[in-house]
Amino acid sequence: MTVNYKQHDGGLLSGWVNDQRRSLRRSRRTPTAALASGVRFAFYGRVSTEDFQDHASSRAWQRNAANELIAGKGIIVVEFFDRGHSRRLAWHNRPQAAALLMALADADRGFDAVVVGEYERAFFGDQLNQLLPLLAEHGVQL
Repeated sequence: MTVNYKQHDGGLLSGWVNDQRRSLRRSRRTPTAALASGVRFAFYGRVSTEDFQDHASSRAWQRNAANELIAGKGIIVVEFFDRGHSRRLAWHNRPQAAALLMALADADRGFDAVVVGEYERAFFGDQLNQLLPLLAEHGVQL
């Protein structure tokens, strides 16, 4: 099923969120606190080497960048952060990225979208183009 959301009402993301809220009301379920405050995001970040980068500060600035990006749109409910794995590795070859990919198939995964701290930390080459159809197949936005 394909749903087209109108651009003038806040964009695709807000259209999707509003549709989810309407769906919850129709099913007579009580919305969770996360849905009441917007989209539930999974955060993905990465630091390549422990020798040349401080893991804690790299994670913190990437997480801060992600929070700034989604401010007013939702909250981060789960985090996937790879440490010591090159961005040249495919997502399924990085432990935390692979865990995120595996979570996509779980209907109770707890997140509706993925936010990354920095594009160049998450993707290399055409990895983004390979990932987008998989996310779309599971109804997850990036």
